[in-house]
Amino acid sequence: MVNWLLFAAAIIFIIPIILRLLMMRTGRRMRTTHVQLGTPDLAPELEGTRIVLLSDLHVGRLHVPEERLVAAVEGARPDLLFLGGDYVARLTSHEDALRLVARLSEGQPTFGVMGNADHHQWLDRRELRAILRAGGGDLLINEAGRTHIGDAVVEVLGVDDPVRGSADVNATLAQASSDADLRIGLCHSPAQWRQLRRLEAHITLVGHTHGGQIRVPGLEAHVTHLTYPRELAAGLFRYSGGDTPPTRLADHWEVMNCREPLRASTADGPLMYVTRGVGMGSLPVRLMCPPEIVIIELVRQESDGGDCDND
Repeated sequence: MVNWLLFAAAIIFIIPIILRLLMMRTGRRMRTTHVQLGTPDLAPELEGTRIVLLSDLHVGRLHVPEERLVAAVEGARPDLLFLGGDYVARLTSHEDALRLVARLSEGQPTFGVMGNADHHQWLDRRELRAILRAGGGDLLINEAGRTHIGDAVVEVLGVDDPVRGSADVNATLAQASSDADLRIGLCHSPAQWRQLRRLEAHITLVGHTHGGQIRVPGLEAHVTHLTYPRELAAGLFRYSGGDTPPTRLADHWEVMNCREPLRASTADGPLMYVTRGVGMGSLPVRLMCPPEIVIIELVRQESDGGDCDND
């Protein structure tokens, strides 16, 4: 009896240590996901354009050292940077969050949207907008932004957060133009996936999910929100018709295990990428779901398998 009690006590003591070591190994080490986005009739000026996506900084629970994050963005050499919202985690972190956004946005036009945490904590959107506009980008709240790469026009359709904001796809579309060479959708959450397909963007970029934060190999995310299907917690998707969720081209595990760029083409329909983000929510744990920076490279491509080529 005593031996069993000692064994049980040892298990209770050891398991938290093992989990802690796993979290240290898989939680703080930021991973880079490369996506090669093929687009028929891509403007020559856009060939090779590099787009970087960061979301859910949650400054205060950033989870990745700031210097490492800034260095990762600089090392990615982006032509455009997209920020998916949830810049802050605490009321006391607003100044630090705005300072980090200013650092990240140096060197390239940066477009961002508001997240549910930003609305909940009354982040100063005027200051955030001023920071992004200073670098040639903008904060988009149900608005369309435009930038030029050479003579090519890139249009960004930014939809407000659908949980605590006032997401309005119709208002966003009212500002869209028909002469853009490339259209990117940007929204904090996949909760409005039915409406987001109406943007008719080549690809729509979202966050909010944190990838579930805790993953068990081979399974769907256990920790998700009720506002979207569990399969939309992370990965690359293609919009399908009707009320069915987007078709999954690469799930969380395929993205994590991919050694080569994910290849997908807009020739077969508009795409959506859901990033795991960088920070953490109220649950301060990441397990087998590390922080993520996404690099999207534009190429001229007619069709795809929408998957990872590891050959």
